[in-house]
Amino acid sequence: MEHLMRSRQLALREWRKTMTLTAIWVVGTVLCGLAGPFGTHDLIGFWGRLGYWAIVVAVSIVSSEFLCMTDYQSRIREVGAWSVYTLTLGGFVLLMNDLFFGNWFSWGNYFYLVGIVGTVVVAVHAVMRLIDITHPSGTAAQIDPQTRFLQRLPLAKRASLIRIEAQDHYLKVVTKKGAELILMRLSEAVSELEAVPGVLVHRSHWVAFDGVQAHQRVNNRDMLLMSDGTEVPVSRGQRAAAREAGLF
Repeated sequence: MEHLMRSRQLALREWRKTMTLTAIWVVGTVLCGLAGPFGTHDLIGFWGRLGYWAIVVAVSIVSSEFLCMTDYQSRIREVGAWSVYTLTLGGFVLLMNDLFFGNWFSWGNYFYLVGIVGTVVVAVHAVMRLIDITHPSGTAAQIDPQTRFLQRLPLAKRASLIRIEAQDHYLKVVTKKGAELILMRLSEAVSELEAVPGVLVHRSHWVAFDGVQAHQRVNNRDMLLMSDGTEVPVSRGQRAAAREAGLF
C-alpha cells in the first residue's frame, strides 16, 4: 500500500510538472509569435512565427530541463554543461534561421546567437540565485537545516535523517519514520545539509552520523551498516572524508 501511494504521489508530481512545462511552452510560443523578437516579425508571417518559436521554445525547455535534473557533483561540471548547452542551442537556432530565412550560415551569426543564448542563460540563473538568497523569511532562516529539509516530506515521515540515496532524478530520503522519494539533486541536498552532522560517502549516498551503526569490509570494500538495515558503500574518493568523520 505504501509503495502504491508513493507511486501515485510521484505520478501526480510528474503530471503537474508536465502541465507546468507545457503551459510555459504555450505562453512562450504565443508571446514570441506575437512580438516577433530578433527580426522574426519582419521576416515571416504570424503562423510561420508560431511554428518557428514553437520549435525553438520546445527545444530550449526540454534540453534545459534535462540539465536542471542532472546531478553534476561539482560547480565546474555544471558550468561546463551549461556552456555546452549554450553552444549547441546557438547552433540549433542558426540551423533554424537558415531553414526559415536562408543565408544564415556564418561564424558571425553563430557567435551572435550564442551571445544571445548565453545572456539568457546567465540572466535566468542570476534571477534563480537571487530568489534562493532572498526567499527565506526571517522565521524560515532561523529553522535549522535538517528541519527545513524535512519540510519536503509528508508529516508522517518527518524525523531524524538516517541517509539519502540518489535514484535517477529523485532522492530516497530515509528517516527514523520511514522513506520517501523527493525530486531533488543530491548535490543540492548535501549543500543544504552542510551544517547537519553527516557526510557524502559515495556519489549516490549521504549518511547521517547518528544513522551509522557499524563499519564493515566486504570484498575489500568499505561498507557502512545503517540503522535502517541498509549497507551503504563508501567510494574510494570519499574514504578519507568518512575516516575523518570517525565512521571507521
